Amino acid sequence: MTKQIIILLFIFLSACTKEVITDFNSAVDYSSYKTYEFAKFATTQATTLDGKRIEDAIRTELYTKGITNVTEKGDLLVRHFIEEHSDFQTYGTSLGLGYHHRNVGIAYSTPTPIREYRYGKIVIELIDPKTNLVIWRSASQRRLTDAMTPSSRKIFIESQINEIFKEFPPN
Repeated sequence: MTKQIIILLFIFLSACTKEVITDFNSAVDYSSYKTYEFAKFATTQATTLDGKRIEDAIRTELYTKGITNVTEKGDLLVRHFIEEHSDFQTYGTSLGLGYHHRNVGIAYSTPTPIREYRYGKIVIELIDPKTNLVIWRSASQRRLTDAMTPSSRKIFIESQINEIFKEFPPN
């Protein structure tokens, strides 16, 4: 019975985690923004494959919000990037301790190999070009990895951008 409760608690807690974290300036009148343009990269920097996928998904989402893409002098600047992160995973060495019906057991194995695990998180910022201030920022909490296929990357990016813009404009 307690095993079932633990499993249900784990499922409940994992369902409560947010896929995106959003911050915004509550003093801004978001209804005044009707057009946008993408922030320019440095002249030596090309748009990556994922960058193009992100821009296409942003265009779709902002179009559904009634905000039009222009090539210059937009009401908003859209800046996007993939924030790189890394974690370390260990495998090989383990230490275990168990107790069952008055019996105690201990297990140990070695060595400990460590592997670096790299991933990215999508970040989108909306900037008011008149003040040059970020007025809205949202970051995906799900991980974009190199192991994804091109089609799975496209689907992942589209779903994350959709999730990011669900609560835009803020109430």
